[in-house]
Amino acid sequence: MATAQYRTLLEQIVHESPWTVDETCQAFELKARQMQEPATLSPRQLARWMRGDVGQARSVSKRVAEAFWGHRFDVLLGSPDDVPEFERYSGTAAPGLSVDVESLEAAAVMAAHESFEHAARIAGTVDSDDISLLQESVLELARGYQAKPPLQLLTEARHIRNVAYLMLDKTRRPAQTSELYQVAGQACGLLSVVSFDLARWDAAEEQARSARTYAELIGDAHLEAWSRGTQAFIANWRGHSRRAVDLVASSVENAPAGVATARLRAIEARAWAELGHPDRVKESLRLADIEMEQAPINEVYGATGGEFGWGPSRHAACAGTALVVVGQGESAAVRINDAITLAPEDPLGGLEPARAQIDLATAELLAGRLDASLDSLTVVWEIPAPHRRHGITGRMEQIARHLTGRDWRDTSEAVELRDQIEVFNSEAVSRLALPNL
Repeated sequence: MATAQYRTLLEQIVHESPWTVDETCQAFELKARQMQEPATLSPRQLARWMRGDVGQARSVSKRVAEAFWGHRFDVLLGSPDDVPEFERYSGTAAPGLSVDVESLEAAAVMAAHESFEHAARIAGTVDSDDISLLQESVLELARGYQAKPPLQLLTEARHIRNVAYLMLDKTRRPAQTSELYQVAGQACGLLSVVSFDLARWDAAEEQARSARTYAELIGDAHLEAWSRGTQAFIANWRGHSRRAVDLVASSVENAPAGVATARLRAIEARAWAELGHPDRVKESLRLADIEMEQAPINEVYGATGGEFGWGPSRHAACAGTALVVVGQGESAAVRINDAITLAPEDPLGGLEPARAQIDLATAELLAGRLDASLDSLTVVWEIPAPHRRHGITGRMEQIARHLTGRDWRDTSEAVELRDQIEVFNSEAVSRLALPNL
């Protein structure tokens, strides 16, 4: 039989897959993190499993192995000829290989990162092409931010930052130093946002301060304004809304006109909303709207886009969030619907549609429309657990709190929705421990 050369099904899977043993182990450990299981796999341990030596395999490792390769553990360590009929693989690739494409791609990216970091470490000088690659990498990561789960973003942003640090140690050329400080600052900025998405407030604030320091060092006014705004945004979510207002007040005068100032004013509006000042919310939004109307199309962070972007869709959504907080459901629904409508024409604007949908659901509740609120959440339930950032789970918690109000708490639909939100949030990857940065 064709499989007779293999001692175990696992050995056949590994040998016939396109991945090296190291890449397979990396993908296994990534799968473990996605499953929130404390399992690791070394090449030596994998080799033992491949020859059928189970040794002292832990239950947690067996669970991950079964999810990773798509077979019961005893089947994996048995002969390929003994696979039960209902578990047989009918395709042309390695039998039983059920590793999701996202995990395999992440393993390949991880291996490439390790190669790049090692090359940067041993290089005697800094190549301008390598700096260009880093610059494009951090901007590409910002543009694709919403499409990747937080833990993957964490790994990639940390890699970019660390390579920038390695290169900074090897150059004294002012132009290269300035470029690398900018890359480091942008990478720290992304690390700040992903730390926020993982609900790790201290890490998020520390990374935002670092990004601001690099920006000040090289005189990058756009990055400085973005970093200060991010600090204010984090402070507001932590319940320090007065500090958020003060951060914006100390930043807005020196911020570039246009989208940079518009973003600061919009964040200020949300802080005033948390402090219970609807009149000041209205004024901050008015000033923010004026800045957006006057913003040049080719502004640095507007053109860069993604997480560094502040397009019309994200601007309208942020305004809607502020109006939700002060209880103006009808006005909030108008702004959020504008954001959702603008999103297809604003691909680099940085809007995460799911957050807008959740805010719209809250606005509909405030306006007394439970059915419309339920409709707004339809797409939210489809978000995979690894992509459920704190900005999503936190908003869902707010909806759950609204549902305990007098208008809804006794309705069967509201009770069912609260239960659904509890399950949705409990599955979120944001409950994982954040690795060291």
